[in-house]
Amino acid sequence: MPGIVREASSWAGIMLASASTQAVIARRVPPVDQLSSEDTYLSVGAHVDIPARAEDMTGTTNVSTMLRRLEQLIGIGDAVTEAFGANRPIRKVTARSLSPFLLQSDDVIINKTVLLRGAQDEHRFSIIDTFPYFLGTVDESLIAKEQELRRLTKDADQEERRIAQQERLRDTAALNLRGIATEAQQVGLLDLSVPDASVETLRRELERVAGWVPPADGDEGADHLSQLVAQEKRLRAQRAELLTEMDGLREAHLEASMFVTTTELQQRRLQVVDLFHVNGGPTEVCPVCANPVMQQTETLANVRTAYRELQSQLRSAERERPQIDLYITSLQERIDNLSNQLALVRRQLVAIRRESEAIQRQLDLTQRRMRVVGRVSYFLEVEEATGEPPNTDRLLRIQARIAELREELDNSNKMERLMDAQQQVALSATDILSELPFAALYPQRSVYVNTRDLSAGIQTAQRRIPMRDIGSDENYLSLHVSVSLGLHRYFKVHARPVPGFLVFDQLSRPFYPPDEMPGVITTNSDAERGELRRYFDLLFREVESQGDLQLIVLEHAYFADDQRFIDAVGGRFFENEKLIPADWPLASA
Repeated sequence: MPGIVREASSWAGIMLASASTQAVIARRVPPVDQLSSEDTYLSVGAHVDIPARAEDMTGTTNVSTMLRRLEQLIGIGDAVTEAFGANRPIRKVTARSLSPFLLQSDDVIINKTVLLRGAQDEHRFSIIDTFPYFLGTVDESLIAKEQELRRLTKDADQEERRIAQQERLRDTAALNLRGIATEAQQVGLLDLSVPDASVETLRRELERVAGWVPPADGDEGADHLSQLVAQEKRLRAQRAELLTEMDGLREAHLEASMFVTTTELQQRRLQVVDLFHVNGGPTEVCPVCANPVMQQTETLANVRTAYRELQSQLRSAERERPQIDLYITSLQERIDNLSNQLALVRRQLVAIRRESEAIQRQLDLTQRRMRVVGRVSYFLEVEEATGEPPNTDRLLRIQARIAELREELDNSNKMERLMDAQQQVALSATDILSELPFAALYPQRSVYVNTRDLSAGIQTAQRRIPMRDIGSDENYLSLHVSVSLGLHRYFKVHARPVPGFLVFDQLSRPFYPPDEMPGVITTNSDAERGELRRYFDLLFREVESQGDLQLIVLEHAYFADDQRFIDAVGGRFFENEKLIPADWPLASA
């Protein structure tokens, strides 16, 4: 903004409108000693009045909130930039990314090297990386699939590690089988030649060993010992079962907690519908401007439905979680009780062992045998779980889906879609350029556009000529206009989230240099007026053909003999009639 305009203004704003919605967006002009301001104003509705005074700017918000709301209105989803493998950070696509497609400033419109506004500064790579999104070659669905690919890749790695572990256990199963059989043989539980026996024979004998219990005899101490040993085995088995059940319950509790956490997060996101009710009342009002909502939208209804469903699921999960907690507590008490009983039995065994050397020897052997029996039982359980080949069905399904996603998300495929989109833009630009003044030195020309380096030019039958080499400001102007309008044709056909307006600043630059523009210019050579008129004739035709495209031209030239031009002029400022009058109060005063 020029200094005098900045000093004489308190807010800068714009109205965006569709067939059913109007939005007034404004930002406070910062004081002269500040570079920016965070105060923004946003009013949305079926019909919105533009505030007449700064004091009427009520319900202001900050820039980030305004941008998010604006992106929702325009239709920009949760999308990120696409660098196609370049070493650049991935950023979120925002409403700020739209300006190169909406504004052709006077320093760019005849520039021989810069195609779009912002491409000549630090925003260049941001424009390059957001182009695929606005052309539709990368959209929200592809971004969701990229997230799915990352998740499935992690799942596949975990599944491969699990299968590899099972394979390792299978490979060592035969060796472990003979090792555990040797232990059973050493304590007298197995009476055969371990090295000579087959794997099937050893497995069958070990299954018999797993069912071994200490023998009973007439000795009272031995009977008591046998009973205690049997009781210890039973208590250990019961405790092991309860511990296994406890592990399963804790996993279920963790999954329930994760579900509640995720659901609460989604609920908070959808709580935005509550903002449409004031103090819980039935009347729906806009949370930003506090005006009644005059028109219901399908999106708001869907959000409400999803919000109610999430609340129902959350209440159900919160009812279930205390029951799991209660059962875990009960189960822990049973485990503690069994642990106490087991400790008591073991103390009794220790006491008996101290009473008699004979019992001591018997107990030693029995304990050794029981330890071996326990190891045999555990080995047979593990061996049974790993004896069959691991199930790879889930891994195969994951790998098949990963292959599909990688093919769809492959950079080469995305690049092909981008090249196709560029070609469509170039075809529209070629059609437009044919109606504009352009050097006759390039017959049978077609436009080319490269969004990966923000370059453009023409293609003749002999060679490709970049924009900087086509020569003359008129040629530069025609190429800029044709590419900008070609982009908007593409945006409309493919329903991309780009507002349907375009601002051109001084189309007459090639015909009226800046030093010849002290005021309003109405005359020049007939040839130059005719050439300049061709641009405006094209703009009128383009607006008429598209229907909902708005073209705004900031211009010095004036065609007093063209009624269309006269009717389209929104304001004229002369030597004594300025946009900012001389007696206008200054904000700094």
